[in-house]
Amino acid sequence: MESFEQLVLGLGLFFLSLRLIGQSLSELGGGGFRRAVEAATHIPPLASMLGIMSGALTQSATAVTFILASMLGSGLIKPAAARLVVVWSNVGLTALAFLAAVDIHPLVAYFVGGTGIALGSVRAKPWSTVAAALLGVGLLLFALENMGAGAAPLKNESWFRAGLDTALASPWFAFACGFGAAALLQSNAGATMLVITLCGAGAMPASAALPMIYGTNLGAIPLRAMLALGMQGDAVRLVRTEDLFCLASGLLMMALFMGEHFGVPLVGALVAELTASPPGQLAVAFLLSNLLPALALSPFLPACARLLDRFWPPAPEKALGEPAFLSSHALTDPPTALDLLTKELGRLLGSVRVAPRRPDGRKPSADTDPDLLEPEFLRLAAAIESFCVKLALRDGLGPAETARLYRFRTALALVRHVAEASAEFSTHLDALPGPVKVVAAPLRARLEHLLTLAVGAVTTLDSAAIAEFHAQTRRHGEPVTALRQAYSDGVAALETEQSIEAGTLDTDFELCVWLLHRFAKLLPDLAFRPMAHASG
Repeated sequence: MESFEQLVLGLGLFFLSLRLIGQSLSELGGGGFRRAVEAATHIPPLASMLGIMSGALTQSATAVTFILASMLGSGLIKPAAARLVVVWSNVGLTALAFLAAVDIHPLVAYFVGGTGIALGSVRAKPWSTVAAALLGVGLLLFALENMGAGAAPLKNESWFRAGLDTALASPWFAFACGFGAAALLQSNAGATMLVITLCGAGAMPASAALPMIYGTNLGAIPLRAMLALGMQGDAVRLVRTEDLFCLASGLLMMALFMGEHFGVPLVGALVAELTASPPGQLAVAFLLSNLLPALALSPFLPACARLLDRFWPPAPEKALGEPAFLSSHALTDPPTALDLLTKELGRLLGSVRVAPRRPDGRKPSADTDPDLLEPEFLRLAAAIESFCVKLALRDGLGPAETARLYRFRTALALVRHVAEASAEFSTHLDALPGPVKVVAAPLRARLEHLLTLAVGAVTTLDSAAIAEFHAQTRRHGEPVTALRQAYSDGVAALETEQSIEAGTLDTDFELCVWLLHRFAKLLPDLAFRPMAHASG
């Protein structure tokens, strides 16, 4: 019973440590991940190295895949670079498997104790995150020790011996066991470390464990299939690229394994030559099961992409009321989610019209439409707000991301006020007599121009575009002052009653410009690296 308790304790700590490592390392590497992928777009070796690093950091090729899929769906990165990063992330996630093959028993207690003390003492980031990641590694090692001690007696159990004999007789049965373990753990790296631990405890020989290692790569396919429901275009094709890699890995390694049955020295002979330790042999085999397919598949990724295009064509353009860039997958990486919010906010602002019309073609009226905003605008604004709330509730959102998210929600409120003020302006303008409309035409044209500048500034967060937008919306700036003076001169030539009506329109226009100027002053703080505020 004691060994069973050790096994259960080890499994619990194993799951906990994997999550702690993944979250901590993702937080450390997530901030500049998208910018690194963008830089690697035209440099394949750099994209491959970035894939190895991201896989080692997250310990999950599935997590890397869905982070990149969110970026792809919004056009933040190029598909070619994303495919290479995903393929080579599988090589990076093999790093922890080597820890399971190393005997560092005397150091585990000191390592866990030291990192635990550091985590409890250090508050400043990123050092507290580093301490959390190291504690996760220490707990992982401790968990593997407990699993090994608890699993060692299994080799004496009749049911385990029967299963092991079946695995030795049928490599494909062992392959299926590896697939099942990875699907259950939702981690091929975790399943591999479990197999290595059992082998190190003497519960199974390396010859039976090798096909299990090869089967683990396919274990995450069912999880990705479920997570990818509803995805379209480049995003779903990237997920299918990872699935294709896993299939290629399993088939290639099993073909090499079966070849050794005919006396051809291949992977088994190579790992036996490199190390006499069975756990070490399995760790090297796990590395090769990801490295060899990555080397073989990388040159053919463009051809694979063309093949996948036939089955998963480009996604149709989203309707205005539906988010085009936001999805639940983006929430896994807050910096990327915040970048996507800028694009969606620009899309919402781009739907603001100075002359809105209802779906039936009728112009809105202040008497018949208490809320002048179109239903599509309201649905999209509500979807953005809901995404912001979900992001705010995520674990691991740092102070910088929290502050940036707060500014996004402030910007969202300003966009709604701009839309309402623009609709009021248009409603009053359309109700004015013909002579006043002629005089007021430049006001409408200017407001439309300012909205266009606003969309460009929020979408790109380019400093020059923001500065231009800020200058054009200054209340006492030359463009606005000259336009209002020309409008006042035109109004002065109208009849008294018409000039009074025109004065109301001038007030509406001034409110729109003031709101846009407030929005312009907020934009610099929405960028990843806040720049200095403009004055005025």
